[in-house]
Amino acid sequence: MNISTEKGGPVAILVNGPSSSGKSTLCRALQDRLTDLANGHPDASFARVAFDDVVLLISDKLYPVSFMKLQGGDLGRLVSREPHDGRAAFEYIDESHAAGQHGGSPRLRLALNPHGRKLLSGLHRSWGKHLELGTNLIIDHFLQEGEWKEEVLGILRDSGARTFCVGVYCSVAELERRESTRGDGGVEGRPLGLARRSDELCHSHNLTYDVTVRTDECSTAESVDAIMAALRGTGLLA
Repeated sequence: MNISTEKGGPVAILVNGPSSSGKSTLCRALQDRLTDLANGHPDASFARVAFDDVVLLISDKLYPVSFMKLQGGDLGRLVSREPHDGRAAFEYIDESHAAGQHGGSPRLRLALNPHGRKLLSGLHRSWGKHLELGTNLIIDHFLQEGEWKEEVLGILRDSGARTFCVGVYCSVAELERRESTRGDGGVEGRPLGLARRSDELCHSHNLTYDVTVRTDECSTAESVDAIMAALRGTGLLA
């Protein structure tokens, strides 16, 4: 069983779900499974890219005060001296009083300043270039904004890729449990409230999924099995 080349074009597996839902773990396991199937065949191999890669493009001097505190880093390195002064490449906005499925507090939305937003667009466009070169991709994303979804889908469409969409779901209780374990001083740290708000937003943009998985109810291996079965069902795996 391998990636079908009969219809031509690379494959883009777009995995969308809220922060702390286990997308990165799932995407790594899916890449491992597909790599085993490809058995070294270059046209069937998958690269893994992620929304979080944008942080690697941002100078740590442009991190927000809240994020640097979460990391336990040196606040004196920051260009931004206080939250929401416009200098940080991204911020966390408190939307605890906004309408949403879950409600409650805290509920935080990630906000990019113009520099951060340009970097995200450049990252999205780079994925299109990989696809144009014939590289199959697993894309680990949380499509918090409808604008991000439209941009990504347009780039995938223009690249000629065959797109397969995976929706990742998880209970809020489990999201928040996982989120609370991530304040580890590294770039993987997340502020409390991002998972709850992103769960309200990332599945609200009418993205049609080819398969959905629940990472609070199924193991990573079981979720990968479900994705592989759905890939076979669409004819993308031969």
